[in-house]
Amino acid sequence: MLTFSRTLPLLAAAALIAGCAQTPPASQAAGTPVASAPARPAPPLTGTIWKLKQFNGHPVTRTPPRQRDVTIVFNDGRVSGHSGCNQMMGAYGTNGSSTLTFSQFAGTMMACEKADMDLENQLLKSLGTVNGYRFDGQQLLLLKDGVAVARYEAVK
Repeated sequence: MLTFSRTLPLLAAAALIAGCAQTPPASQAAGTPVASAPARPAPPLTGTIWKLKQFNGHPVTRTPPRQRDVTIVFNDGRVSGHSGCNQMMGAYGTNGSSTLTFSQFAGTMMACEKADMDLENQLLKSLGTVNGYRFDGQQLLLLKDGVAVARYEAVK
């Protein structure tokens, strides 16, 4: 019969061996796939052409060549792009990580279809209220008090 003094070392050895057994990470349990590559870092705010994909919660679709993409580019305190109907330009300020404000907007004054003019007017008015930004993968979200008002996708 085994005594307690002989059983204790056997139990300790069994526990040690069981603890060293390989178990899959929780993310692999039950057949859950594991990402094969790390997520790409967000493009830089400046120097990237950003194309509008969503505005005030609604998808933005354009029909080239009749309608140009709505774009925005940040560069050294200046912002430019196409606002739906016209070229736009202005100034922006940022702390480099989360705050963003626009000022001094100006634009060309071409006549366009009503839907394009409406989008442009609403977009420019909304950009004037933006006070922050954040990245969501390869997309740039312009925020008003933490709520996304416009979602742009990096083009280049």
